[in-house]
Amino acid sequence: MKILNRGFIKVTPTLTFIDWAKSVAEETPFFDANPESTIYLIEDDFWEEEKIIEKYFKKIAKQEFGAIEENIENQPLIADLELFNSYFQSEFGTFVYDLLNDTLQAEKV
Repeated sequence: MKILNRGFIKVTPTLTFIDWAKSVAEETPFFDANPESTIYLIEDDFWEEEKIIEKYFKKIAKQEFGAIEENIENQPLIADLELFNSYFQSEFGTFVYDLLNDTLQAEKV
């Protein structure tokens, strides 16, 4: 087991996001009844969660909305943190452990 030099933001869709996803998806999203969280790795040495989410909320929103609908015209414009928080619930942590012995691989998106 290895500890990674990253913290994390755990982002979970709210009902607002799920309703939006249903409105643009061709079929009912698989997470309709049980939304799955996404983990975003961040710097491991942070003190103020508010500053961290302010730094990353636009990137996170772009990724989350883009996973459902590629057309930017059909995605909500998330211009501030209050609106972001209506679509997503965020939790933070500072310890990330890799339980596998395999080499960690990354793919740029």
